[in-house]
Amino acid sequence: MAASPGIAVQALLLAVAMVQIVSQSCHADLLMKGINYAALSQQEQQAVGQTVSAQIAAETGMAAQDVMCKIFAGNYNAAWSPSQGRPPADAFLASLVNKCGSAEMVLGVFRGPQLQSKIVSALQSALANSGALTGTISIIGASVVPEQVATPTPAPSLPIPQPGGQGPLLPGTAPAPA
Repeated sequence: MAASPGIAVQALLLAVAMVQIVSQSCHADLLMKGINYAALSQQEQQAVGQTVSAQIAAETGMAAQDVMCKIFAGNYNAAWSPSQGRPPADAFLASLVNKCGSAEMVLGVFRGPQLQSKIVSALQSALANSGALTGTISIIGASVVPEQVATPTPAPSLPIPQPGGQGPLLPGTAPAPA
């Protein structure tokens, strides 16, 4: 006996929801003192991103490709972390953590002294010969926000199958030959 189209649609929607839960990403950010962002070269900015990404991946047990970091000026106004109301910082270290599972767990790691110590040490080494260090590097704030809360976008809509298998096509597909 074939499943009714209504059950098939419900199963598809459940599968899509489960994929979204498993693959949830988080914006995880650090506010830092002791780094003059304007003095960082493009290569130093890339080195900072790679260095911090590696530390976060190692500390959280995630794959290196699941953590991406980029450094910005301390007053960077991110959509998920508006600069208004934040403490003044020299640098804003933005991270996107894929498959974070629990924003609360990631926040606990980001606020923990172990990860912060490793990040500060790694940055001091990476920027030792840079004119961008203005003093002791310190982390003055941490924030983690699930991506769907941080960057609200409408969920993609799926066409509703019509009886007989005919109906709207998914984008990028062609009708079956007759």
